[in-house]
Amino acid sequence: MSTAPPGLTPTRAPLRHVFLRDISPGATIKPEIQALRALAVVSVVVFHFWPQLLPGGYIGVDVFFVISGYLIIGSLLREVNAAGRVHLVEFWARRARRLMPASLVTLIMVAVAVVIWVPQVYWVQFLREIGSAAAYVLNWLLAANSVDYLASQNAPSPVQHFWSLSVEEQFYIAWPIVILVVCLLARRASVAVRLRVLTIVLVVIVAASAIYSVVATSQNQASAYFFTTTRAWEFGIGGLLALVHDRVRELPRTVSAILAWLGIALILLAALTFNAETAFPGAVAWLPVVGALLVIGARLPRAAWSPAGLYRLRPVQWLGDVSYSLYLWHWPLLVIAPIALRHPIGDLSKAALLVTALALAWASRRFIEEPIRISPAIRRRGPWFSTISAVAAAALLLGGSLAWTGSLEARSAQARVEALKDIAADGSSCVGAGAFGPDRSECPRPFAVTALTDPVAAVSDIGRGVQVSDRCKQTDLGTGVVTCQLGVTDHPAHHIALIGDSHAGMLLEPLQIYAQAHDWEVTTYLKSWCIGTGVAHVAAPDNLSTAVVASCATWGAAALRQIASDPSIDTVVFSNFTRHYDLDVQGLGRPVTAGDFAAAWGTLTAAGKKVVVIRDMPDAGSTLIPQCVAQHMSVYDPCATPRSVAVTSSDPEWSAAQTTAGVTGIDLTDDFCDASTCHSVIGGLIVYFDYHHLTATFARTLSPYLGADIQKAIG
Repeated sequence: MSTAPPGLTPTRAPLRHVFLRDISPGATIKPEIQALRALAVVSVVVFHFWPQLLPGGYIGVDVFFVISGYLIIGSLLREVNAAGRVHLVEFWARRARRLMPASLVTLIMVAVAVVIWVPQVYWVQFLREIGSAAAYVLNWLLAANSVDYLASQNAPSPVQHFWSLSVEEQFYIAWPIVILVVCLLARRASVAVRLRVLTIVLVVIVAASAIYSVVATSQNQASAYFFTTTRAWEFGIGGLLALVHDRVRELPRTVSAILAWLGIALILLAALTFNAETAFPGAVAWLPVVGALLVIGARLPRAAWSPAGLYRLRPVQWLGDVSYSLYLWHWPLLVIAPIALRHPIGDLSKAALLVTALALAWASRRFIEEPIRISPAIRRRGPWFSTISAVAAAALLLGGSLAWTGSLEARSAQARVEALKDIAADGSSCVGAGAFGPDRSECPRPFAVTALTDPVAAVSDIGRGVQVSDRCKQTDLGTGVVTCQLGVTDHPAHHIALIGDSHAGMLLEPLQIYAQAHDWEVTTYLKSWCIGTGVAHVAAPDNLSTAVVASCATWGAAALRQIASDPSIDTVVFSNFTRHYDLDVQGLGRPVTAGDFAAAWGTLTAAGKKVVVIRDMPDAGSTLIPQCVAQHMSVYDPCATPRSVAVTSSDPEWSAAQTTAGVTGIDLTDDFCDASTCHSVIGGLIVYFDYHHLTATFARTLSPYLGADIQKAIG
């Protein structure tokens, strides 16, 4: 007999109440959905904190997309079924009350943290991404940056994870409009006909998006990852499941339990086996998506051996409740902490950050999300108030970030101007490249940080020939030959053609200075991510696109023909980011070879041209130099790189230059490196604006040395 006091149930009931969430039959909370949210957010968080444990944990985002499609499209279609239409503004108002307060508070707090703890060199990028996140267009910015070779190496920002929230918000805007348009076009039809038409439209969109996802991923995975159009099918297929759910009765217990376990297994399989090399979100994205569909489709299984007991565990349900806020907060903490602390963080610190993220997630839900979502005062003001308020708040944050970044960039530009004035007025050879190199030993501390060392200015110190939008350089997809004439064009002593990718482009400004002073004409033949040999099928791993590979071959052959046929050109200068073409890119292209260069140069020497090859300059490995220097301003010779890392040992262009008749090689390595180390601050100037492109200011100081070497090669 139970000894429990009157009115209380035996011991099992309190324990059950403690560990399991009771879900009443009429409750709107779906335990399987909350559990799936918990699994999705844990996958993402573990992937971010400890990627070695779940290398494919990023698939949690795709699970979230399926959940959103199931819930949102399902509710919209039920609204059509009940009322024959969609109340657009009311829908947007509900979404705004549910999502935007917490996200805007997070963005504001992150902006404050950036200003307090993050070096100013990061501000332009971080604040621009904060503004884009507030406007829910961050995925488009990241997609553009992923194909922008100057921005693809940007440091991860503390709001980078908002890309998925941007996709979700675009879904919340687009899908109701699609449904509303269909309802208007079929307004004379019955509700049943409208639903059938909507189902057909949904199937077409899912099919088109799924196909496009595969194609776009194969062409350029980096940008396809962020596209709205490559993810739309995941929402749509969730909506199709909602349609099926509304029409199909509950599955048998055994079938339901099997499907639920299978769905969980598929999601875990993807999280454990996918990694950064997986071609995602192409065809393989079906694995976690199908897993999510099975878990939702199985509903809450009733079999004793089903995962229903796990679903209803209070910690699991609580994680589902706070999944949105946890997603918002975990990544900013992980990004800002090591920057603020000025050192990498270990597992213990990560665990502390995770606890902090959980606490912030609870507080956000308890004091921001729920009070605003259910606020009677806000609801009484009507849906237009919520919608307009949300849009105004986002616009204010976007406008503020754009104004601030514009001001920072203007000040950086002014800093570059002042630096150039200082160099001109200094009269000393100890500024920039003059402070170090062969026979330049009169400068006692060539790698010291000085008043000229400005990391903020260095980030945007990008010269002509390197900039993304540059009239002197063909784009990565363009095939036409674009040229610029520099120096003296009226009866010059020498006419030089400069050909190659952005690393050749780095030589434009120093060559222009020397050409103007020594009666040379320089004509540029530059193209983004193109080695300029004219050979087919040579690809670079940072530019994964068959279209770009093909355009490079077309452009290179045309440029070489034009140079060879121009009798006024007596010298051709080659330079390239060679190490990035010396790799096998399966399915897209092959590595460049020394024979490719020798063949290209043979056509030029046969036409009577002298060929000069500038060996690819040392780089900084994978270190973003302005950001690194900003954190080590008190260090002598900050952010130096071992010579073994900075100078590639495999350089087919340089190898060909050593063995091809009629070709002269120029090696500037000793202008950057001593016997063991390559330097990132020389003569007070920051050498790179990223990790491998020279700042325009430093490149200009190379002018007398580069020009003299070319003059010697010409004879």
